[in-house]
Amino acid sequence: MHPLRALSLVCAGLAAAACSGSSSGDGRMTVRLVDAPADLAAVNLDVQRVEVNGPDGWRTLSSPNRIVNLLALTHGVADTLADATLPAGHYGQLRLLLGPASQVTLADGTVHDLKVPSGQQSGVKLVVSFDVAANTTKDVYIDFDAHRSIFVHEAGASEQFILRPTVRAFDKLETGAITGRLEDAATQAPLVGVEVMAEVVDGSGAPAIVRTVTTDADGRYVLDLLPVGGSYHVVAQPLAGGIVYGARASALIPVTATAPTPAWDAAFDVAANVGALSGAITPPQSSADSDVVSARATLDAGGAPALLVVRSVTATTTEGSESYAISSLPAGAYSLVVTRRTLNADLSVSERTSAAVSATVNAGVTATADLSL
Repeated sequence: MHPLRALSLVCAGLAAAACSGSSSGDGRMTVRLVDAPADLAAVNLDVQRVEVNGPDGWRTLSSPNRIVNLLALTHGVADTLADATLPAGHYGQLRLLLGPASQVTLADGTVHDLKVPSGQQSGVKLVVSFDVAANTTKDVYIDFDAHRSIFVHEAGASEQFILRPTVRAFDKLETGAITGRLEDAATQAPLVGVEVMAEVVDGSGAPAIVRTVTTDADGRYVLDLLPVGGSYHVVAQPLAGGIVYGARASALIPVTATAPTPAWDAAFDVAANVGALSGAITPPQSSADSDVVSARATLDAGGAPALLVVRSVTATTTEGSESYAISSLPAGAYSLVVTRRTLNADLSVSERTSAAVSATVNAGVTATADLSL
């Protein structure tokens, strides 16, 4: 089983703007891909066509017919896939028609085909809701979270990598960002390539990840595309330079129209004791399912305890059985859940989460926590 870490794709930019050559009833739409951090060597999408569904049905915005490596689109680098004039009105779906050349390259250099169910026939559909008004400018960002979208299914000695998109859409003008820097508490050295999560907690105390990014070469991060009006915990459990650090979390940080870019810096201590978690999942996922296992722990979040996701991994199936493994966890108490997303026959997606299972991680030991849906 090969580890898959956080990877996100953002399709950006609906611009409905007055521009040369457009009528007063038209706007303009651009579609861009940005910000795709991950520890795979490459994730190449064979993008054949970009389409949008609006007042006059489906229309083609562009036909790129080229390969886009998502991992080249990090830290603000963008790749424009479409720039087209279109009628003003409401638009409810965007879709990418993908060709047969989509692939993933693993850290060891091996290349695997990336299977895209329906991607070549009906397209990878993204449900959105936005209005393009004549002679105005509007930017809509679509966050394509491949950490929860690329899955490994093993059949005998072979492995199948399958793409099942998880997306969110926002008007850029209605979002903000939390920024900051992570460092080693003892040396003040930047923590590079660390997964940083923005999380919310519902009324029952259950946490959910809203956005995931990684730190840059200076240990800095930008958790962007966070809806204004919400409050978020920033959470990280750094694994950097072969060193395992303890998890830390911020207090709830509000993102408001008057303060859209708050900051949270944090220094992390090296974990004195480190173990791991693994287990089986029953019943095993089918080829239409995708399972993500979350390890949650109660952290001091700015002086108040909060149950938050510390790490999450995708599960793997092998010859009819399913399992997960989370390595390099600081010793302590955890609560484990699995969330299963199912692609239905009508291309809608349903989701369910298992009951929580408690487990204790001890130094040098892999604890077992089996999960059932």
